[in-house]
Amino acid sequence: MSAGEVDDVFLPFPPTFPAARNAKSTVLQSSVAAVRMSTRFDAYMRHLPPAHQQVLLHAVAGTWIPIDVAHAHYEACDAAGFTADEAFANGRRTFDQAGQVVFGTVLKMAKAAGVTPWTTLEQLQRFCARGYDGGGVQVHRLGPKEARIQVVKVRLMESPYYRGALRGVFASAMELFCTKVYLTEKPGARPFGTITMRQQWA
Repeated sequence: MSAGEVDDVFLPFPPTFPAARNAKSTVLQSSVAAVRMSTRFDAYMRHLPPAHQQVLLHAVAGTWIPIDVAHAHYEACDAAGFTADEAFANGRRTFDQAGQVVFGTVLKMAKAAGVTPWTTLEQLQRFCARGYDGGGVQVHRLGPKEARIQVVKVRLMESPYYRGALRGVFASAMELFCTKVYLTEKPGARPFGTITMRQQWA
C-alpha cells in the first residue's frame, strides 16, 4: 500500500455463502452470443463438449444452468484462443446484452444525479447474486476513486477468458457513472475460484 492510501472494507463478504452452484442462462446466452460474433466461434464449437451444446445454445432465458456447464463454456473459450483484450471486449458485449438482467437497477440509477461508481460497488454482491447462485464479493476502498474488488468461491475464475470477460462486464457497468474505468487483475498466485481486481476511475 502506497503512502497516503487507505484500505477500508467498503463492502464486506456476506456472513455465509456457498460456492457458486449455478449461472443464470441469460448471462451465458449473452456470452455465447459474443463468441458467435467473433472469428473464433468455429474453434469454440470444436472444443465445446456435445453434451453441453444443447443447453448452452438453446437455454430458456432466466433459468439456472449448472456451474459445470458454464465452466465447459469458458473452457471452450480458452481453447479457442481468445486474447485477453478479446475476452475483455466480449465481456463488454455480454454486458450490452445481459446488463438489464444483472444490473437493471444500475441502469436506472445511471439516470439519477449524484450517483457515482461507489453506488454500484455498494450493491455488487446483490448484482452478482442475480447472475450466479453462490459466491461472495468484498470491496475495499483504497482512495476517493480507487477500490479493490475480490470475488471468491466461483469456479469459473479458473478460466483466463472468464476473468478477462468479467473485467469487461464490470468496466461497462461502472462507466455508466464516470468517464473512464481502469480494471486490472492482481498478478501472481491466487486461491482457487478467486479473482482480485484493482479498479480506478476518472
